[in-house]
Amino acid sequence: MSNADEYKNLRFRNKVAIVTGGCCGVGRGCVDVLVDEGGKVAVLDINDEVGTSLTSDGLPGELFFIHCDMNKEEDIKSAIEKVVEKYGQIDCLVNNVGTHPGSNPIDNLTVQGFRDLLNTNLVSYFAASKYALPYLRKTKGCIVNTGSIGSSAAALGMPSYCASKGGTIALTKALAIDEAKHGVRINAVSPSIVDTPLLRKVIKEWGEEQAQIDMLASFTQLGRLSLPREIGKACLFLAVDATFTTGEELMCTGGTEIGYGVKQ
Repeated sequence: MSNADEYKNLRFRNKVAIVTGGCCGVGRGCVDVLVDEGGKVAVLDINDEVGTSLTSDGLPGELFFIHCDMNKEEDIKSAIEKVVEKYGQIDCLVNNVGTHPGSNPIDNLTVQGFRDLLNTNLVSYFAASKYALPYLRKTKGCIVNTGSIGSSAAALGMPSYCASKGGTIALTKALAIDEAKHGVRINAVSPSIVDTPLLRKVIKEWGEEQAQIDMLASFTQLGRLSLPREIGKACLFLAVDATFTTGEELMCTGGTEIGYGVKQ
C-alpha cells in the first residue's frame, strides 16, 4: 500500500491547526497526535531551542514553528496571520499555553503575580480566539481549550491557578454560545495529573520526586498519571468526531474527581 492510500483514512488529513505552547507537555502531545493524523500544525511557543528542532520528516502531517510570546497581543495576531498566509485556512485552535505558580496560600502570592498568571492562562486564550475566529468561521472549525481538574475541583494552595482555569471553562461556554451561529464549536479538555516537565518542576518543591509521583497517581482511579498524548487524543476527538458537541468540558482525569464518598 502506498503512503497516499494509507493516509486517506487519517482523521485530521488536510486540516490546519494552531497549538499554543506546543513545544512540550500537553501541547506537545496535542501536536504529535494531530500531525500523526495528517494535520498541518502550527506550533506557537517561545522555546526556540525545541521549536526549531521540531520535525515532521517521515510523518503524515506537517509542523510549522512560530516564535510567539502568548503574553503579547501583537505576537499572537501576527502568528495567526502567518499561519493563514502559509496554509490559507485554520480548522482548529488549541489554546494550551499555561503556567503554574506552585502550591502557595494567598498570603504568599502577589497581586501582580496573579495578573501575570491570568495573562498567560486566560487572556492569551481570549486573544488567540479573537484573532483566529474570523478564519475558523470560514471553515466551520473549532476551538479546544486546555482546562484543568482545578477548573471545577479546587486544590489546596492553588487559588490563583484554579481561578485562571475556572475562567477558561467560563470563556469556553460563553464563546460556544456566541459562535454557534457561525458553526464554530468550542470545547475544553480538562486533565488532572499529566506527566509533564511543568508537573515535575512543581512537585520538586514538595519532596522526593518519585514519592510525589506515586502519591499523585494514587489520586486517580486508574492508578497512574496520564501521558501528554492521551490528552492529545481527547483534543483530536473534540476537533474531529464530536460534531454535535459545544460548550462542554471533557474530563480527562483518570477518574480523579470520583469516588470520594467510598469508604473501605
